[in-house]
Amino acid sequence: MAALQTLIAGNLFAWLLVFTRVGAAMMVMPVFGDQFVPTQVRLLLALAISLVVTPVLLPELPREPASVLGLFLLLGGELLIGVFIGSLGRLMFGALEVAGMIIAMQTGLSNAFVFNPSLATQGSLPGSLLSWLALLLILITNLHHLLLSAIVHSYEMFQPGAPLPVGDFTQTVTRLVADSFTIGVQMSAPFLATGLVFALALGIMARLAPQMQVFFVFMSAQIAYGLFLFAITVSAMMMFWLRHFEGTLVQFLAPE
Repeated sequence: MAALQTLIAGNLFAWLLVFTRVGAAMMVMPVFGDQFVPTQVRLLLALAISLVVTPVLLPELPREPASVLGLFLLLGGELLIGVFIGSLGRLMFGALEVAGMIIAMQTGLSNAFVFNPSLATQGSLPGSLLSWLALLLILITNLHHLLLSAIVHSYEMFQPGAPLPVGDFTQTVTRLVADSFTIGVQMSAPFLATGLVFALALGIMARLAPQMQVFFVFMSAQIAYGLFLFAITVSAMMMFWLRHFEGTLVQFLAPE
């Protein structure tokens, strides 16, 4: 009877340890952690994944701490690792918002805002559309499987109970934020180039015909041309972003 109680207590501790990291990651990472996914669904999915992978990860898990303080420190470290893993994919969605804001400014749609489900905030129309397309592409290309695999294989990189590499976490997040901004500007490069030419042409026309409000007259033409350019470049933009998104996951999270 004592052996059975010890076995149950040990497995319960192992499951709680795994659930802390898995649940934290799934509450933050894209697709699973988006606002349109009910909290109950995310919780049940995290519980199911934890039950499945706990027997596999059992040899890599530490023993139960002797003190309550040690238990809370261990769970806090797992929570931080889970948030870090989920944030890696979420930070890449910032590139879509950067690209969307630039596109909106260059096409005259900067005053129109809608709810962006990926960031759970108000965003531009092009940025929201790009975010929805990104979620769809992740599901179509089965990259959400890579997100789930990354959680499990993170135990090869971050051993439970080991000192947290806080410096590496900070450097990684900083680099991803910078890369997201760069990728967003690269995605919107056609709109920056054409917007500069369009603004230059309107400026020349304003100097030649100062009595005509050229910026007001050609606003509809700017929107129409921007929508046309968006229609012919959106596929290339999303493939470019998807390649970087996959590369980020493979670089930081995929097993060797």
